[in-house]
Amino acid sequence: MAKKLTILYGTGFGNTGLMAKAIAEGATNAGLEVILKKFDEVSPGDVEKADAIAIGLATYKGAGMPRVIEYVKSLAKVPLKGKVGTAFGSYGWSGEGPLVVSDMLSSYGMNVIEPPLRIKRIPDEEGLDTCRNLGKAIAEHIKLHEEI
Repeated sequence: MAKKLTILYGTGFGNTGLMAKAIAEGATNAGLEVILKKFDEVSPGDVEKADAIAIGLATYKGAGMPRVIEYVKSLAKVPLKGKVGTAFGSYGWSGEGPLVVSDMLSSYGMNVIEPPLRIKRIPDEEGLDTCRNLGKAIAEHIKLHEEI
């Protein structure tokens, strides 16, 4: 049975959405089953059944998009310990959103891929390749933590 990656993302101008789709492509090519959802479509079950979680968000006022941060806070009640996690996002100025989420996921006992992937503004082809490689890296981390 294929391992599952849930990618949840919030996007202001569509840039983080482009990143999410490229991560999904890389993960699918690496053999993962991928659930890709915007934050307005998310339910707690999307995370509970996943082997890995990637959370994407734009930076907003030196932190993450408020609705994304609230959702990630709600994950404190979900058993995430030992799952693979990562954060990613596009930013215009400072780019703290993915850093904030990455720290939160670590605090829940997840095996977090560091540093979070941050791309300034619209990802170019090289940036999208970096996103696809993150999808592959997530698959590798799942296998690695499965063996431990």
